[in-house]
Amino acid sequence: MQSSPRSIAHLPRVVFSVAVLSFAVSCVSGVAARAVTIDCVTVGDPGNPNDTINTGTTPNYGAVATSFQIMKYEFTNQQYTDFLNSVAATDTCSRYNTSMGSNARGGITQSGASGSYTYAAKPNMGDKPVNFVSWFDVARVSNWLMNGATGTSSTETGAYTLAGATSGTAPTVNPGATYFIPTENQWYKAAY
Repeated sequence: MQSSPRSIAHLPRVVFSVAVLSFAVSCVSGVAARAVTIDCVTVGDPGNPNDTINTGTTPNYGAVATSFQIMKYEFTNQQYTDFLNSVAATDTCSRYNTSMGSNARGGITQSGASGSYTYAAKPNMGDKPVNFVSWFDVARVSNWLMNGATGTSSTETGAYTLAGATSGTAPTVNPGATYFIPTENQWYKAAY
């Protein structure tokens, strides 16, 4: 059975900001279960035209050539905590943002010293959407999921080739990616 790609995206309720960004994963059917559970839904009607509600200089979005899957729910603080505990004992790529612990909208704490960092969801925050992640953090989660979501899973290659980058121009999705950040058209179509 051919599996369809999964993608990860910012959510429309969030301002385009590196400081406060929630994300979702688009899913691929047929991919083995992961330590992090991700419920996905299929977005069909491939080949549809753009939504024509916008006029003037605002582009129209929503045209998608293929069916795809996307996360049913936002990626939570607990899911991101599981990711951090798996890959960020030494957090060289700054996957943990200190605002996650200090800001009231943050839901994750960091304990210990570099090399032995551990992470925990704040009380009553585990099932809430993760905040204070960048596009590059989300790309690393995509890579981690694509590579098996274990402590030895690469966060630097897979859906994206990141090579330690934490800012700058976002790289394009690699061919064969099973988890990735959806395009604006995919996100628009899924949201509306």
